[in-house]
Amino acid sequence: MKDQLPFDESIVLLRALATPQGILASRSAVANYAAVFARDAIMAGVAGLAVGDEQIVTGLRRTLEQLRTLQGPQGQIASNFRTGPDGRQQVSFGTLAPRFDSATWYLVGVALLCARGHARYEDFAESVEGVVALLEGIEYNGRHLVYVPAGGNWADEYPFDGYILYDQVLRAWGLRLLAPLAGRPAWAEKAAAIARVIDERYWPSTDWQYGGPRRFPVAATSPVRTDEHLDLAACALLAIADLLPHRSASILDGLEQGFLAHGALVPAFSPVIHEGDREWDALAGYHLHGFRNRPHEYHNGGIWPVWLGWLGVAFARHGRVTASGTLHALTVAHLLRLTHFDFEEYFHGETGEALGTAGMAYTATGFVLLDLARQRGPEAWTWMA
Repeated sequence: MKDQLPFDESIVLLRALATPQGILASRSAVANYAAVFARDAIMAGVAGLAVGDEQIVTGLRRTLEQLRTLQGPQGQIASNFRTGPDGRQQVSFGTLAPRFDSATWYLVGVALLCARGHARYEDFAESVEGVVALLEGIEYNGRHLVYVPAGGNWADEYPFDGYILYDQVLRAWGLRLLAPLAGRPAWAEKAAAIARVIDERYWPSTDWQYGGPRRFPVAATSPVRTDEHLDLAACALLAIADLLPHRSASILDGLEQGFLAHGALVPAFSPVIHEGDREWDALAGYHLHGFRNRPHEYHNGGIWPVWLGWLGVAFARHGRVTASGTLHALTVAHLLRLTHFDFEEYFHGETGEALGTAGMAYTATGFVLLDLARQRGPEAWTWMA
């Protein structure tokens, strides 16, 4: 590999994973990764929209069409689906817990696909109405936030639950994107209401629990505790959607100065949870396919290219050319130090080793977005907001 990201190889991988049923999570069959996962496929499809690749965009459309067909009676969107050896469709709406971010990513995916002219909103209108109604029902109390169980989103083995920021951001983003397509100004008003509550509830007035001034929103709140870990996915997506412009600058400053300025890539969650920390027992006891969250691994301080890609877009969206360039250069340097790399899920937060399942759409998506973010200025990303 030369002194660049594997952009072309990422496109090749995403095209290979774009099947008539949708975009597969991985070319590997380990732990159900050969299924179409809603969030993985939609993010990959958005990368296809960004680069203008017809084959990947077709994969996104087929993913969304299949999710529409498999939608549950209350409006649920499947977490993943696949065709079994007997030819029957195997569908999951969550194993350890219901996966709510399949529904919110579905809203975002439909909105962006239709807004870019690759599908008609009318073909998804009834399905979208069902998802919006479902999320209103889950909200239950009219206070604009959705309560998410542990394992209810992409970080399915990370011990946080309650009003998780990531899920609130995705819901508000999807509603705001859909409002003009659907002719539903009430959805834009709802998105603004969610944003106001995020502004009020996710930035405590005290200094950050882990030291220094508070630059980042808390990851989650619940009636019994507040999780102050940095959630990179939530922060990057909040800045891209720009639901709270006065907060975006603080978040991006904190990520740039707290990590990139020190030559460090940003982990998915930080600080790392170590044995003896109060969250350790919950972390160590919560897993599906064996314990993967050792310190600096998987969700527990692992570095995920997919979220680096979204962070790159966040920097580009706000005209931070230097930051997106630094993030790109650090990622390239990281890859050049590896003796082997096959699009694994994440990097070890200390050693930098590539770990997890290989051949991941997630990882290819991150590289595509990160490479485009270095090349394109703010005006190129306005369609995402």
